Amino acid sequence: MDAIYWDHYYNNIIILNLLIVIGLFTGLRLFSGALAHVNASKELLTKDNPAFGVSLAGTTLAVAIMLSGTVYGSPGIEAEHAVLSVGVFGLIGIALMAITRIIFDKITLPTISLRDEIVRGNLAVAIADTANVLAAAIIIRTVLIWVTGYTLDSIYAILGGYVVSQIILTVTTIVKTKVFHSLNKGRNLSMELMNGNRALALRFAGQKIGVAFSIAAAAHIVVYEQYELGTILFAWFVASVVTVIIWKVLCIVAENIILLKVDIRDEVMEQRNIAVGALQAAICIAMGLLIAAV
Repeated sequence: MDAIYWDHYYNNIIILNLLIVIGLFTGLRLFSGALAHVNASKELLTKDNPAFGVSLAGTTLAVAIMLSGTVYGSPGIEAEHAVLSVGVFGLIGIALMAITRIIFDKITLPTISLRDEIVRGNLAVAIADTANVLAAAIIIRTVLIWVTGYTLDSIYAILGGYVVSQIILTVTTIVKTKVFHSLNKGRNLSMELMNGNRALALRFAGQKIGVAFSIAAAAHIVVYEQYELGTILFAWFVASVVTVIIWKVLCIVAENIILLKVDIRDEVMEQRNIAVGALQAAICIAMGLLIAAV
C-alpha cells in the first residue's frame, strides 16, 4: 500500500535501535540499585515497601521516557553509526538522570536523605523523588530530540542544554522552598515531606513536572544551530525562563478558577487533603503540557 511507508534498510535501523534501547532499559534494576544502594528484591518482596515501589516505578517510567528520545532511524545514515549513536546517547541520558538525582538529594533538598526516607517507607518523599526523575527525563528527552546529528558537537549541545535546564529546574525548586518557608512560619518543605505530607508532595510533584514541560517548550522556540553553541544555549535559557513564567501565571489563573473559594493552604498543610494536592498537581502538569504543545 502506498499509504504505508516501508523501507527494509530504514526499518532494520529502527529494529536495531529498539534492541539497544530495550537492552539499556532492562538494565534498569541494576541502575536503580546502584544509585540508591538498596536491595530491590528485599524492599519489594520482603518488606513490601510502597515508597520504594513508587520510586522504582517512577524511575522505570522516567528511563523509558528518556530512552524514547534516543530511538532514531534514517535511510541516509549507516546502520552501524545509528546503532552506536543510540547506545552512546542512551548511556549519556542515564548518566544525566543519575546526576539529577544527586543534585536533588544534595543541593535541592539537602536536609532529606532520599535513600533513608524511601527505605523507611515515606511515600511523600518517594512521590517527590519520582517527580524529580520524571522531570529530568522529560527535559533530557526533549534535548535529545532537539539536537540534530550524532557528532561530538551534538554531545556538547546535549550536555549544555541539560546544564541550562537543570539550573532553571533547581533554582525554581529552591525558590519554591524559600517562598514556602516565608508563607508558613516555623515550617519548611523538607520537614513536611519527612513528616509524610502526601498532599504537599503531590503538589510539589505537579509543579516539578509542570516546570519540566515548560522548559521543554523551549525546543519549539529555539532552532538548534550546531556551530553557535553558546548563542543557542543562551537562547534556550531565555526561552525557558519566559515559558516558566508564563506557566506560573497560567497555573495561578487556573487554580483561582478551579479551586474558587477553597482555602488551599489549610487543605494541603493542615488537613493534608490529598484530593486538593492531586488537583493542584494536575493543574500544574496540564498547564505545562499545553505550553509544550504550542
